Amino acid sequence: MTHSTKANALREQGVEAVQQSNQKPNFSPKSTATEAQRQRILNSLRAGPKTSYDLRRMGCYQAPARIIELRRMGYDIQTELVSLYDEYGFLHPRCARYHLSEERPIATHETPKELL
Repeated sequence: MTHSTKANALREQGVEAVQQSNQKPNFSPKSTATEAQRQRILNSLRAGPKTSYDLRRMGCYQAPARIIELRRMGYDIQTELVSLYDEYGFLHPRCARYHLSEERPIATHETPKELL
């Protein structure tokens, strides 16, 4: 499967997810399914900005990939780079902090080229 084919498949999946936004699947709280991770990330970003470190602790180990998928689905998520110390005192420079700017996804069939 080529990159553009994957992008088109994800875009179609995103459009379907936007259309079915009222019908949320019932995942267990500890599910590692991709859709469950995306939903956990969205729910946490609704409460405020989160770092990739925060998302990893919530069971979303591929947070950047899930963020890209959410952007392709139409969510406006901004990224800023921050330095932080974890609970053990280790410095994490250039850690991503994500902000949900636009709550409602934009249902489009076009994906901005910078997200492909």
